[in-house]
Amino acid sequence: MRSKQFIPEGNYFLIIVEDGAITHKTANICLPHKEFVRRKIGNLPKGAWVGSVAKVDGSLEAFNSFTFYGNELPANDSVQTAVQEVFE
Repeated sequence: MRSKQFIPEGNYFLIIVEDGAITHKTANICLPHKEFVRRKIGNLPKGAWVGSVAKVDGSLEAFNSFTFYGNELPANDSVQTAVQEVFE
């Protein structure tokens, strides 16, 4: 089992989730989500998700990309589960 990547309080990562697993991530939060996707995989495949993950008040939370979804609401449960498997 791989060790989890620690995210300090208030820090963010950009992530792409496909088939219930994080496939790409970066701590470069200066990248717009659209550019992050372009650089990593070209176009976001159907069924994939992109957004941000942060530690807020000690809890990990994934948030939708406003660019792709028109909101920054908490991500769905499968994305939240993927985040818990990779980050701490």
